Amino acid sequence: MDKQVSVVRLADNFFSEQIEAVLLEALNKNTTLVELGLQGNRFSHSCLAKLKKVTSRNVKMIEEQEPNKLKAEIYRLRYEHGKLEEAKNRLRQQKTEIETVKRLKQDLQEHMKEYKAD
Repeated sequence: MDKQVSVVRLADNFFSEQIEAVLLEALNKNTTLVELGLQGNRFSHSCLAKLKKVTSRNVKMIEEQEPNKLKAEIYRLRYEHGKLEEAKNRLRQQKTEIETVKRLKQDLQEHMKEYKAD
């Protein structure tokens, strides 16, 4: 069965319990089926319950698909934000170190001038 099928209407085909196993096996692998019309057939109640479970599972998966993508994006952005904060902190440290080195250089130049003047 095509895995992109979302609606199947098999009403009034007089299918009986003999086809249940084949139908259940085929539809259990499908993750996109959300509606299944089987009125007018002779399926057992347990088969119908299992088929309803399959469509319910698929509806839930489809409904959760977008929120799961958003959650993954949120986690990715949080990770990137953490890396950005680390980079900002390193940059601040490096700027502080540069300023310290500049002051030390300036002090050293002043001391050299004083030394030469003496």
